[in-house]
Amino acid sequence: MDESIDMSDALAHASNPDDNIRSIGEGMLKRLHNLDLPNFLLRLSSELLREGSPEECRALAAITLKNSLDSKDPALKGAHEDLLSLNWLNLHPSIRSEIKTNLLMTLESDSRQSHSRCPSSKVIAKVIARVACMEIPRNQWLDLVGKLVDNMASSSSSLKQATLEVLEYIFEEKIPKVLKGNQLDDVMACVINALKNQVLSSEVHLAALKVLLNILELAKFKGHAWRNSIVAVCDVAVVTVCDVAGGRGESGAEIKEAAFECLVAMASTCHTKLEPYKEIMLSLTSQALEGDVESVKVQCIKLWMTICQEEINWEEEEEEGEEEEEEEEEEEEEGASSFIDTLCSFVPLLLHTYLNEEGDLKQGDIWKQEDEGDGDISMTAEQEEGDGDISMTAEQEEEGDENVEQEGVNLEGIWEQEEDETLQGISMTCLGLAARIMKGGIVPLVMHFVVENMNGPHKVAALSPLGFILEGPSVKQLAPVVDLLLTMMEDGEEGVRGKAAWSLGRLFELVGANRIMRNKVVTLDGIMRVLIEGSKDVPQVSTEVHGALCFLARSYGEDAKSKSNLSQLSPFVPPVIDALICASDLARETPYRLLACPYKALSEIVRVSHVQDLQVCRALIGLMSHIMRRLNTVLHGHGAISSLKRKNQLEVLLCGLLNVLIHKLGSSKKFTLKWSAKCVLLLLCPLLTRDSTSARDGAALAIGALAHAIGGDFGQHMPMLLQYFSVKRLFPVYLEVMCDICQVLGKKGKKEEVVPSFDHIMDVLCQGMTELTLQPPILSSIGQIALALGEKFEKYLPLVMEKLLVVEKLAQLKSEDKDEDHSTKVREGIFEAYYGIIGGITDPRSGFKVGLALLDFSEQERKRRDRDGRTLTAGVHALSQLPPRVEVWSEGFIRLMQEASIYGRVQVTEGQQKASIYGRVQVTEGQQSGGLR
Repeated sequence: MDESIDMSDALAHASNPDDNIRSIGEGMLKRLHNLDLPNFLLRLSSELLREGSPEECRALAAITLKNSLDSKDPALKGAHEDLLSLNWLNLHPSIRSEIKTNLLMTLESDSRQSHSRCPSSKVIAKVIARVACMEIPRNQWLDLVGKLVDNMASSSSSLKQATLEVLEYIFEEKIPKVLKGNQLDDVMACVINALKNQVLSSEVHLAALKVLLNILELAKFKGHAWRNSIVAVCDVAVVTVCDVAGGRGESGAEIKEAAFECLVAMASTCHTKLEPYKEIMLSLTSQALEGDVESVKVQCIKLWMTICQEEINWEEEEEEGEEEEEEEEEEEEEGASSFIDTLCSFVPLLLHTYLNEEGDLKQGDIWKQEDEGDGDISMTAEQEEGDGDISMTAEQEEEGDENVEQEGVNLEGIWEQEEDETLQGISMTCLGLAARIMKGGIVPLVMHFVVENMNGPHKVAALSPLGFILEGPSVKQLAPVVDLLLTMMEDGEEGVRGKAAWSLGRLFELVGANRIMRNKVVTLDGIMRVLIEGSKDVPQVSTEVHGALCFLARSYGEDAKSKSNLSQLSPFVPPVIDALICASDLARETPYRLLACPYKALSEIVRVSHVQDLQVCRALIGLMSHIMRRLNTVLHGHGAISSLKRKNQLEVLLCGLLNVLIHKLGSSKKFTLKWSAKCVLLLLCPLLTRDSTSARDGAALAIGALAHAIGGDFGQHMPMLLQYFSVKRLFPVYLEVMCDICQVLGKKGKKEEVVPSFDHIMDVLCQGMTELTLQPPILSSIGQIALALGEKFEKYLPLVMEKLLVVEKLAQLKSEDKDEDHSTKVREGIFEAYYGIIGGITDPRSGFKVGLALLDFSEQERKRRDRDGRTLTAGVHALSQLPPRVEVWSEGFIRLMQEASIYGRVQVTEGQQKASIYGRVQVTEGQQSGGLR
């Protein structure tokens, strides 16, 4: 240690407000730290005890000591803390012991000096907690908790507060084995006694509540041992916390909030223990909701949310293994929860709070959607049979080129409810959970609330709760809700109609339109009449109506019991299509959210339409013609299309709808797309050249759907498509679609049509392998094409194997250049290529050669030290093809050998016969010659 540098001087300089002096002081501290860390830490702890040391110097000493033991950077916290822990544990035990003694003495001396807390006290508490978390799990400093418990017997309120803060920070770290033996019981007793002591200050009560909260949170991770200790004192703890939350004395909002947080944690740990105190908690909730502190309101609502969620979990565990209900629903019994009576009193309070917070929110604010916030559009690369849809992502690039994410289709993205952490959002979430407990009992309460406010200034907000009580009651119990919503759809106020339509959409999504009709709550004719009329309403209403139509159609399609009844929708398909076509007119200049809604609704209607119905088939054919004309208008420009961005959005939406239509009409026995395929391709192929990823993907997916729809006849259209298939136009979705087309043509195509197409495709793919970014998807595509073509692929095998060897070497170079991510993707792609090639080729001689090449590459990968798990998985997948294929090739090779053997014997016999005849001829000639002589 550099004795020439005085620690007090260094701290004084480093805490000086002058930048130059402070910089000098910081340099002094850094030198002391680097020269001798053990003595540096010891002198810092001694400085905390030094009498007469300025408070700013003591505060800096505490902070410096803390930062030497705890990471400041959250991003490096884990690894950095491990290093700091190692540095601490490597100190000599005597130095560590002296530092710990100084820290505890500082804690006590600060409490004795004055009634007011020193600024450094909290930091010192954190340092003690940090040391405890490093040492106690390693069976060191085991007497600390006992000393802290002893401190709680002191008459000093400041010492109690400081001690509780140390305990708070210890439990906050969630370190395992931080308490030994029965220390938890001792700590819980101290905390509860501190809360019971009315003489103590509110600061002490707040510190005690925070300790209790951290213990309860830690109990979730500690298993039954901790839970049992908490359950044992839960009754006392609940009473005490409720007493504090009730505003005993002059409790502030912070204390009440912390008290409710403790009750929330207790509810998640042992909610049944709260049952005897539910009336007290309801009274506290009422007081909190009548107050003006939002954070307290949020916590008391979260208390009931947690209770409801725990009750739901308990009910689900009880029902596990039971048989599902019969198809015909009957009136369900009211829930058996012991909290139902209390919830009946709580729900009106909750609704009143929601309405007060919601106020007279203008309907325009609810649906306000500026173009700048328009969502992006993404297409999926994988479509289930009969599917083809569009979905929205969260971001959009300025030039209109969207970032495509290959994720599942999210149909309800536009109408999806985002998680709302505001008081209003939490209130409605709580209402939904309460409905699942109360079941039909909640309907009269909410209906009374809605009707009561229908003539008031907040009628739009008053309708919202109807959309959150749909998952608990039975279908028949929801009948009054359905009737009211249908009535509200004809209200004179736009906001009311919009909110009613939104609630109907929630009803169809959560309950299912078919279940509603089946239970005769309302007729399908009545629902469809209202929705068709609503689709022509103002945008704020029609947007939600389109969502309701979308969810109605989906519920019919997803309900296995209703799939045979899809024909029920048939009479309504033509008028719904007409209404949605009108709503999506190109001349309408609307934000993207409103623009996309009718297209999404159309996609769902088409998907569930009963295409074998002649009337429906005609309507879909008419829709496809209309969409093709509209796409042609968009492609060639139109006055109503205000920007390139809008044009791109329309292209994606129209391609998505065409995709669905092609899938649906392709399955019809009464219509064939063969005659219109050329027109469709003339529209879609130019989109493959777009800069917009989503437009290209949408066009490619629709083309793939068309190939599946018309089968082998697609071969005659390949020359047109291949004009747009070149290296510079390759992209992942297009490659996948081309693989699908090869599969279709490989099975059903005419040889004279498909062979030139396959030659062109393979030529482009082999050229594309020189592009680094294209290598992984091309390799995967080659495997898929090999599987699709089978024996037809063998003519390309020599060139493909040559390219694979080149790519393997390039991947090795990239790995050496530290471009590991690309190298991994390429290696994975090589295995995928081998998988397809081995599965596709039938010639045994070629098969064995490829198998040996795969084994060689697999052996190289096995020896690599930096091999990736994904690559190994792909390798195992490829190698799994070998055993069954080797058996097939072996059988084929044996047949070839047998055929060769038979042919050989035939040749030998023929040769012998010829030799015998020739010999006899020669003998005869010789005899004749001899006779003549």
